[in-house]
Amino acid sequence: MTDVTTLEAWLAGARAAYHGLQLGQQQVSVRFGDRVVEYAPANATQLASYIASLERQIAAAKGRRGPAVSPYVRMIG
Repeated sequence: MTDVTTLEAWLAGARAAYHGLQLGQQQVSVRFGDRVVEYAPANATQLASYIASLERQIAAAKGRRGPAVSPYVRMIG
């Protein structure tokens, strides 16, 4: 399992990328480990799902329940 510090760094990058999409950037990149994934407005939902997944993993690693629904998921709907 990935440590909390790494998960939090990935989450910060994913949130920044999501913010960029919301501000109109046509493409953003998210780096986690040695992997880079690019997102465009058309697949912002996938990025929001990734953010929610990271939030759940961090909550579980810290021994608490995470949000039932990520605020990023609600913003898309």
